[in-house]
Amino acid sequence: MKEILVTCYVNPDLDGVAGAIAYCEFLKKTGRKALVGIMGEPHDEAKYILNRFNFLHPRLISNAADFDQVILVDASDLKGLEGNIAPEKVIEIIDHRKINEANEFLKAKIQIELVGSAATLVAERFIENNISISKESATLLCGAIISNTLNFKGSVTTERDKKAFEHLNKVALLPDNFWTELFVAKSDLSGEKLKKRIEGDFAWFAFADKKIGIAQIEIIGADKLIEERGLEIINILEEIKLEMNLDYIFQNTIELELECNYFISPDINAQKLLETILDVKFDGFIAKRPNLIMRKQIVPLIKEELEK
Repeated sequence: MKEILVTCYVNPDLDGVAGAIAYCEFLKKTGRKALVGIMGEPHDEAKYILNRFNFLHPRLISNAADFDQVILVDASDLKGLEGNIAPEKVIEIIDHRKINEANEFLKAKIQIELVGSAATLVAERFIENNISISKESATLLCGAIISNTLNFKGSVTTERDKKAFEHLNKVALLPDNFWTELFVAKSDLSGEKLKKRIEGDFAWFAFADKKIGIAQIEIIGADKLIEERGLEIINILEEIKLEMNLDYIFQNTIELELECNYFISPDINAQKLLETILDVKFDGFIAKRPNLIMRKQIVPLIKEELEK
């Protein structure tokens, strides 16, 4: 029996990396042959938690050509795979996005549920089947839940996320201040790291014949970043818009400590769109919004507005 590839989208965040590693463990403990393969470069927070606890980094692969079967965790979108995985090879999808392309994977068993983190869905597999989980997987899943729910302060947070974290942390035993540690680790955008982060977590969507590009950065110290490097962010967004021939582009900058969002856009049409759907007001290139909202929540609002 050949091994099943367990992977996520290209250049994955912590949720994708953690989910793939932990679900591979679950499959092995339920008698299936599987291995983890990551395409592209994991986000800094994923690298941080792997290094922080001396966990083995997952294997890096260029595509899925050597595998007959693939399982996707925290991914359900052809664009996110960048052509590296044939849809007909995908046999299962575990994801938590309202906007998805699950219908493109005709052979896949689909689980898409609107919880804060795909890690929660993976954790529930262990819980529901009464299967023990390793400290490594428990720690990674805990970190992913913290990250994706913005330490349970994001409006995507559900009771299921909280219960999964509570169960996992009995094994992980994370220090109380770990959430701060994790967020500080991914707030270093010095030098070329800023452009790399913007490009690495960039996503685009197509609705009503329009292409929308959205960058997302989660950081402590967003106001300082914008004050010191706002024009640099604008230039990067303008370059991406031109290269990708986008109709709209903006960056959602999530301020983790002050619990607010800064939207940055050089695009007057994107500004008007955000003002309509989020009730914000741009001052130049920037609009501020209280509370926390994530890209995955904004995309359905954009879709609804553009498809009216």
